[in-house]
Amino acid sequence: MKPQNPTPLTFAAILLALALGSCAHTNRYAPAHEIAIETYHNSRNSLTWWGVYEGTIPSASGSGINVRITLNRDYTFELSYEYIGRDNGMSTASGTFQWDDAGRTITLQGREGFPFHYPAHYQVGEMFLRQLDMDGNPIEGQFAEHYILQKVDR
Repeated sequence: MKPQNPTPLTFAAILLALALGSCAHTNRYAPAHEIAIETYHNSRNSLTWWGVYEGTIPSASGSGINVRITLNRDYTFELSYEYIGRDNGMSTASGTFQWDDAGRTITLQGREGFPFHYPAHYQVGEMFLRQLDMDGNPIEGQFAEHYILQKVDR
C-alpha cells in the first residue's frame, strides 16, 4: 500500500498545532517566583481600616477616658484622650503607625507632646480597633471588652 499525501486540511491542522505549541513557550511576563503577591487575607490588605474610631475606655481615677483615633491611608494618625469629668483633661498627639508582619496589628509611633505614655498597640478588626497592652498582648479580665474602639462615620 502506498502512503497517501496529506490533504490541505491535514496540513493546515498540523501548522496550527505547531504555531500554538510554540506560543506556549513564550513568556511575556515575569516568572511567578519574581512576583510578590499577598495571597492571604489580613486586616491591612482586606479591610477598609482607615477612618475614625471612638470609644470610652476605663480609667483608674475617674469615670473613663473618651478616646478618638483617626487612621489615615498614608500611615499617619491623630489621637485624642479626654478624661471624663476633669478640667483640662484633653490631650492630643499625632504621628505615624506601622503594621506588624502579619498585617493584623498597628503600633503608633511619634507620640511626642503627649503628657503620658499611652498604649501604642492596636489590633485592627472589621469596623473596630482593640487596644492591646503595652507589650502588644490582648488585655484580659473583666474589663477587656471595654478596650474596643468602634469605627464611626465622619
